[in-house]
Amino acid sequence: GSGQAGGFRDPGRFVVTGNDADRGAFKTPTLREIAWTAPYMHDGSLATLEAVVDFFDDGGRPNPHIDPEIHPLHLTAEEKQALVLFLQSLSGTIREGVQ
Repeated sequence: GSGQAGGFRDPGRFVVTGNDADRGAFKTPTLREIAWTAPYMHDGSLATLEAVVDFFDDGGRPNPHIDPEIHPLHLTAEEKQALVLFLQSLSGTIREGVQ
């Protein structure tokens, strides 16, 4: 983690690769069973899926290594709720066909 609010001390994949382009980069985990894997983010800093949706709706956290594709989304409350419900739908029992 950053160790301090407002700090950007986690070097991300840079620790593994030594590649400066990997500073602040983190592996993207699967979305399967996402409803059961709280807390979220690489450092466990967000407790709920709603908090994750709000975080990215706000454009993430500005830092020197943020992906240029991350920007505020301006989702409505209904869109946020639909996104959380979709993410929750990715958890559950997999059935091989319907009987």
